[in-house]
Amino acid sequence: MKRTILILLLALTPVVYAQNDSAAIRIVERYLGILNIDALPHDSMLVINTTVTYPGTTDTFTMRRMYMWPLMFRMDVYDQKGKRQNGLCTNGTTRFRSFDNKRKWWRDITQATFYNLFAPYDFRGPLYNWQSQGVDLKYEGRADFRGQQLEVVKVSGPLVFTRHYMFEETGLLAVTLVSDTIETEDSLNVTSHMEWICQHEYQQIGATVLPSLESFSRDKRLTILHSEAVLKPKDTLIFNQD
Repeated sequence: MKRTILILLLALTPVVYAQNDSAAIRIVERYLGILNIDALPHDSMLVINTTVTYPGTTDTFTMRRMYMWPLMFRMDVYDQKGKRQNGLCTNGTTRFRSFDNKRKWWRDITQATFYNLFAPYDFRGPLYNWQSQGVDLKYEGRADFRGQQLEVVKVSGPLVFTRHYMFEETGLLAVTLVSDTIETEDSLNVTSHMEWICQHEYQQIGATVLPSLESFSRDKRLTILHSEAVLKPKDTLIFNQD
């Protein structure tokens, strides 16, 4: 990732020319159409292996996300020594589990809690269910970014933080400006602030397109994610065990 990208991202403010809800819907639906998530085959299991690195450090994590139609999800995160740091798993109907890193065991959680915790790890992205989430989409014109005119859509609503999504002419999402500040799980006083998210490259898996290279800044710390998605034979057991 080029340093110029980081500098521009931190300084970038969208230039607002107009507001048009129908234009915002068109841009978001075009993007979702390119991703074509619903085209994933029902007779296979999607596995996404991700390496998480922090430039300038030796810290490395690995994350594996698994999905099987229609509602089976699993996410496991391991440190560089192979120790589990985080985990979420559901068979989509009766079993909703979260890994307690302090006690080193899996615990049952409610369905609502599971989907709230899983949202940042959902490979489909936060725009996938925008209609059912009751969010507002506002078209905010174009912003110049590295000589490109990116279309800006503001997304806000009762269940999501306000964000500005910036799309290329191809329809792909390029940059997300984030303005949320949230409390961390470990402290009632410490907050974590994410500034921006970038999606640099995409991978085609069957008829579906997924991000393969992403980066984000939280509390001025850069994180880079390299992902590889593959389709594997169905395995219902993995969504029902710890």
